Amino acid sequence: MPHIAPVELALRAEIVQVGSRLYQRGLIAAGDGNVSARLPDGTILITPAGLCKGELTPEDLVVVDAEGRTLRAAPGRRPSSEQLLHLHVYRRRADIQACVHAHPPTAVALTLAGVSMEQPLLPEALLALGPVPTAPYARTGTAEMGQAVDPLLAQHETILLSHHGAITLAETPTAAYFRMEQLEHCARILHAAYQIGPIRPLPAPRIAELHALRAALRAHPEEVR
Repeated sequence: MPHIAPVELALRAEIVQVGSRLYQRGLIAAGDGNVSARLPDGTILITPAGLCKGELTPEDLVVVDAEGRTLRAAPGRRPSSEQLLHLHVYRRRADIQACVHAHPPTAVALTLAGVSMEQPLLPEALLALGPVPTAPYARTGTAEMGQAVDPLLAQHETILLSHHGAITLAETPTAAYFRMEQLEHCARILHAAYQIGPIRPLPAPRIAELHALRAALRAHPEEVR
């Protein structure tokens, strides 16, 4: 792809790597999941529909505009069926440059059982992800998905989608991937804890300390790099 700008070439390679990681970690299966990134001109680079995200090449990715119109795609490639969700995220969050949608098994199972991940039970979860809310169920591939997460987007970068999956938002595809990985890791711990039970929550003063530390880290992210 010699005619493509270096920044896009780098993003294509990064998204392909993220797709492979998601697949290898069991966070998606078969043709599940999708990954996108905002290009400097405001267009969106997104994974194609119908292909295994663990086996993509950079040439498979599709560029769409803010309305979802395909601008560039290899023959036979079309944008993800979840592009409306990604586009909604980018419209609502100018600071977000990448979005990952996956189906982390344990995290999704918790939504089926009605178990919330919003409670501050795990210190590392609160620091890395913040409270993780669950958006109501919405039919896949429709504008309803954007509407379901809309009230949560302003304050959250990790959101569970009831009976479906999760989305993670970040400055880069890799950072969004790591949030997804952390989400599933925390969900597995919570699942084990609920099986052993009963759950012992952190004392309120300790929770307040963690919220303050998270706010400080978000204000000065360079301190954790």
